[in-house]
Amino acid sequence: MLKASARLAAAAVPRVSASMVVTAPIKGPAEPTAYNYRVLMVRRAAGGSFESALVFPGGVEEPDDSRDALMDAHKVCAIRETFEETGLLLTTATDRTVQPEPSFSAMCEKHGVRPLDPQPIGRWITPRAKRHRFDTRFFMLNISDTDKFLLDQLAAGRVQLSELVAMHWFSPDEILRANARSLTALFPPQFYILSELARFTRWQDLASYDPGPLQLPIEPVLCPRSDGMAVALLPGDRAYPGGRPMGVCDADLFGEDRVEEPGMHRIVMRPAKSGGFYAACLH
Repeated sequence: MLKASARLAAAAVPRVSASMVVTAPIKGPAEPTAYNYRVLMVRRAAGGSFESALVFPGGVEEPDDSRDALMDAHKVCAIRETFEETGLLLTTATDRTVQPEPSFSAMCEKHGVRPLDPQPIGRWITPRAKRHRFDTRFFMLNISDTDKFLLDQLAAGRVQLSELVAMHWFSPDEILRANARSLTALFPPQFYILSELARFTRWQDLASYDPGPLQLPIEPVLCPRSDGMAVALLPGDRAYPGGRPMGVCDADLFGEDRVEEPGMHRIVMRPAKSGGFYAACLH
């Protein structure tokens, strides 16, 4: 039997996972927005990882994801998880009805389809203070108004009830406004990526999105602040301590109200009961 310290060390190792950001040129019935596209979000079921939070589809990588010699296993994982959780099959077109099978790669081979090639947009590692940690690659796939095979699937979406409560299509500003009003909790990767997408109001411009260098992952350092807020320090912030909150002074966590303040790369937030947060600002 492992000693307690060994069990904790093993639990702290991030599990390799992947997540998919899917956008589609659809109009929502919600409040008016300047955006001509929506982003697919899913709400996790109680009792699992990211309980009750809005996240992008995704999950832990499986050995079978490496079976496809023509595509990176992380991409296959993101596409497979999206299909399992929402029923959205991000592959080349087929007129057959495709149901999830134990091997996603074998399923694609059987139906003569190939996974589409999504754009890598980031890699995030859960903070070290968290019990459940993930090393997650994020990808983005933009559905255009000519992708009939994909568009036809949108109305027939389904949720994997063992893991999800619901799936939604929101514009970036709808989600960010709901988060700012303390109506919908988010986690740092989702808030950060949605804030990046919010710069683009037209789906036609999403192809020009440049996430910057992807060689190094973003591992936030979560620091409580004396005013009850919390700060997620990100690489590049002047107070970022290389992954550990040791040595970070409370005074280092203030200053977001000073626009000219240099050297900031952080999210200031109010913790939510769900384990996510409501953002005050991103620098």
